[in-house]
Amino acid sequence: MQKQVIEFNGEAVGALMPEGDRFRFIAVKYGVWSLDGRLFSRPPEARRAVIALLSKPAGRPMPPASFWVPGEGDPSHSQFGWNAVSPIPSRHWPARCQSA
Repeated sequence: MQKQVIEFNGEAVGALMPEGDRFRFIAVKYGVWSLDGRLFSRPPEARRAVIALLSKPAGRPMPPASFWVPGEGDPSHSQFGWNAVSPIPSRHWPARCQSA
């Protein structure tokens, strides 16, 4: 027995390594990670498992983002004036922060 490459839609997603009279699946793509290390009795069994796994419809879409609006008792606006995606504060920062 020799190792065999398992492909899905023309792309290699895993390999089968002989182990005794069975084949161990080695995943090379994240989409089939759940099959990694699994033993199959024959290569067609492994191919069917890959097809079944990768042919599933995509999971639920992410819910829409929710936005938090500060209320009474929450931190003041000045504590939210800068974050990692904001421009680096400059000497004009207080003026920009108040105009928002």
